Parts: sequence; C-alpha cells; structure tokens
Amino acid sequence: MSMIGLLISILIPSLKQSMDLAADTVCKHNLREIGHCLELYRTENDGWLPTAVRPKLEIEAVGERDPWFLKLYPTYLPDPMILTCPEDPFRYRMARAGVRMNDPFVSEYASYGINRFIVSSGDGFVAEVDRYQPTKPHDTILVADLGPDNAVGGPKVEGVVGPIRNASLLLWDDGFDPMTGYRSRPWLTKRHRRGMNVLTLAGGVREARTLEVMRREINHYYDRCSAGGCTFCNDLHLAHYSFARDHLYWWTGTTPSE
Repeated sequence: MSMIGLLISILIPSLKQSMDLAADTVCKHNLREIGHCLELYRTENDGWLPTAVRPKLEIEAVGERDPWFLKLYPTYLPDPMILTCPEDPFRYRMARAGVRMNDPFVSEYASYGINRFIVSSGDGFVAEVDRYQPTKPHDTILVADLGPDNAVGGPKVEGVVGPIRNASLLLWDDGFDPMTGYRSRPWLTKRHRRGMNVLTLAGGVREARTLEVMRREINHYYDRCSAGGCTFCNDLHLAHYSFARDHLYWWTGTTPSE
C-alpha cells in the first residue's frame, strides 16, 4: 500500500468517528433543550406534562393533528429545529413543516418522540407526574430518538417522502397498541454508535443500546426489568421493549387505576 493510501485508510475512519461523535453531542444537546422546555411547561401547568390523548373514534393513519410538541411551540419551544437529530436521514422534513406548524403531517416529522404511556395513559392523567411520581425518575424514559429511519411504506405528501413515526410518540412495543386499536410501525432505531439517546424524566440524557433489543422477542416480563421496579412487568403485564440492561424503564410509578 502506498503512503497516500495508508494515510487515507487511517484518516477516513478517524474523520467519520469524529463526525459521529459531533452528531451525537448535538443530539444530546437537543434532548436537554427539549427537557428544559418540558420542565418549563410542567412548572407553569401545575405539574402536568403535555398530554397526547387520541380520541377513541379518531384513529388517523398519519398521526395526530395536535402533537405534544405543538403544545410547547412557540412559548416554550421557539425553534422547532431542536426536534431534529443530525443523524436522522429525514431531519429535513421538520424544516419544511416549520413554516406551517398546523400541517397535519407535522407530528411525523420530528426526530424525537415522547413516552406515550406518560402522556396518554389513563386518559392522560399519568401526565400529572407529580401525582403518579415514579420511584426512579432518573431511569424513566421521557423522550428519545424516534425511527424508523427508512422510507419503506412511508407517505408522500407534497413531494416529502418519509416514514410514519407514530405521531411522535414512543410506543412500548412494535405492534398493536391496546389503548386505541391503532397498529403502529416499529419505531426503534440504532441511530448512534450503540443505539439511541434518551432523555429521562429527571432531565438527564443517557444512551440506550438498541441492537440487541431489536433482535430480541418482545415479552411481558423480564427478570432484570422487574427487579428494577418496572410497572409494566410487575403490575400491568404489558408486552414491551426492555432497556433494563441500561437501567432505563418505561414507568416505575403508580397508575390512575391503582
């Protein structure tokens, strides 16, 4: 191998690694900003996070007309581009949607989704998190990278092609949603080095390894998840993705039915 070839073989992987690290840093910064916006909203709304309750007779294949982040815009979230991850191949869609935030497809354009259980369960009452406070807010998923990151089967609207993203909501599994009867598409993504970035209810940003989770069958119960206090495993018996390996859980608190 020539000296030039040797240098290229050394520099290109190093450059890519630096670019990936920079993109990961921006993504984590975005999540912290979203967390700050949500905390401001919560402070000024008596401890409530924005709800995302879908009317039972209004099941739309393209998502919500009033997604959770529009409840933040523009008072708490003046720049919608914070909702774009630099590693998201469809991040440009939010720039297009930003010029008219009442676009019915705007809920599918964000790179991040919010934990649907928190903002919709019990007709939205779990969103009063101060009342149903989880025992592990530092380990409770609030917002995370949202896929899918491919356009197969996605809608085409005014020349904008891309995947449906479940109204910018993180569903706890990849199939049937027992709350609405709405069948979702798998959203889990391996967007960064090891998986996805997660904002917790306590405001911290963590990494969750997703490749193993994507390959594993979804269950109702996991030993490690249950030991961590997972309400899904111990009380609700809901089939769900488990991120207990990284000490992250969908919910560890009570519910309105308890």
